[in-house]
Amino acid sequence: MFGFMLFLHFSGLFVWLGALLAIVVVLSAGKRQQGSSELRTLGMRLIKIFQGLGHSGAVAVLASGVVMIVSMDLGKNKPLWLEVMEKGGGTLILLALVVLGIMGSRLTKKLAEGGQAGNSHASRYITIVSAFIILIAGVMLAVSIKI
Repeated sequence: MFGFMLFLHFSGLFVWLGALLAIVVVLSAGKRQQGSSELRTLGMRLIKIFQGLGHSGAVAVLASGVVMIVSMDLGKNKPLWLEVMEKGGGTLILLALVVLGIMGSRLTKKLAEGGQAGNSHASRYITIVSAFIILIAGVMLAVSIKI
């Protein structure tokens, strides 16, 4: 059971990070060619698709992580790296789900309206997604070196 949860944990992490990276790459490339209604429509669709994938991956990471930590039954004797993964990673996942969900829906509305507002919202969204990617990498680093 633990092996399957670990597989689900890593698979969810890869899907989550891949979706976040895809959003950054696609929106950054699309920002350079602004003004096209087809491009705005494509951007809205891609945000919805990648958010669906990313949120699914994040939920898989959270659920499998909770199951693995509970099955370890360490009580209060957890090492620091496990505390970072449990509290830092869990908080990061929940924060990312809420913030990126709200910002993504706002961005799709602004893109549907057209104009310059969608471009500034896209820049802000790219920045926030990039920050989450860096934070996820930080948690992964802390866990992998087992501080």
